[in-house]
Amino acid sequence: MKQILLKKIFTSGFLFTLLYFSSGMVGEFYAQDFLPKGEGSVTFPKNLNQPDVDFDLKSTGQKKFKIVLDEKIKNKTAVKIFDIVGNLILEDAIEPKDGKQKTYNFAHIKSQLFVVEVGNSKYNKTKSIYADPQGEKKEIKKAGETASTE
Repeated sequence: MKQILLKKIFTSGFLFTLLYFSSGMVGEFYAQDFLPKGEGSVTFPKNLNQPDVDFDLKSTGQKKFKIVLDEKIKNKTAVKIFDIVGNLILEDAIEPKDGKQKTYNFAHIKSQLFVVEVGNSKYNKTKSIYADPQGEKKEIKKAGETASTE
């Protein structure tokens, strides 16, 4: 009988201790003594709210287009051009000396739809262009005569 009573007291004490530590009552004090204190404030980069440089793509002919930046850039900016399948066609850069635009000609590429990624360490934007402008005149030659269609 004495052994059963001791087992019940031991089990009750063990359960009480387990609940006490798992409830967080002790953990709160334990963490304060051993964990390093963090900073009192959160800091953000100074240029967090600065707008990124935006760009437009303008078709200039059959499989030709140009990148037109909204603002002149101050740093070298990477340009990656992909075909519609996702194959990297060209890896280039726009530099401050290039001004606000740069022209590309992909007459040797089968694709007419291109995906252009412009960016640097601060921003990255992706746009696509169909480089086969509508309404461009095409000449059809037939037995020595020339006809043009739109």
